[in-house]
Amino acid sequence: MTSPAQARFGFAADPRALEDLRQVPAHIQDLVLLHLQDLVHGEQRGPRLHDRYGQDLSDCRKIYIDAQAAWRIVYQERRTPRGSAHRRQIFLVAIGPRQHNAVYNTAVHRLGRERTASTPLVQAALARSPRRARISRDADDGGTRPAVVPFAPPPRKASR
Repeated sequence: MTSPAQARFGFAADPRALEDLRQVPAHIQDLVLLHLQDLVHGEQRGPRLHDRYGQDLSDCRKIYIDAQAAWRIVYQERRTPRGSAHRRQIFLVAIGPRQHNAVYNTAVHRLGRERTASTPLVQAALARSPRRARISRDADDGGTRPAVVPFAPPPRKASR
């Protein structure tokens, strides 16, 4: 007889993530519980998330729950409080569908993070934007002109 696997990590969860678990279909619930067990035992580790679309989840990881990769677990590996039996813990942030980035949007909200336009792609787009340049020039004149000048085509000369 073999002894049960020893947990390498503690476990904690955002209470709303536990509600997520109650709301998903039964077959997804079963898969989530198996994945969480593997995470706590150190038998599985999801890939890191990153800052994309203005959502900074770089301190989080994800697990694909089902074979179709339609459902995700978003979690963090954190230090545990003093006196805990483990040095690190798995902290469950969100469980949900991948569709329309729903689970990632939920995770950003639960972690109290604002959606920013700080991604390099967004910064590059703003740097090349003629609207951005016009707004900057208008701000430099002391604010006497409106911040956004509507586009109007040049007047046509009357035909004779």
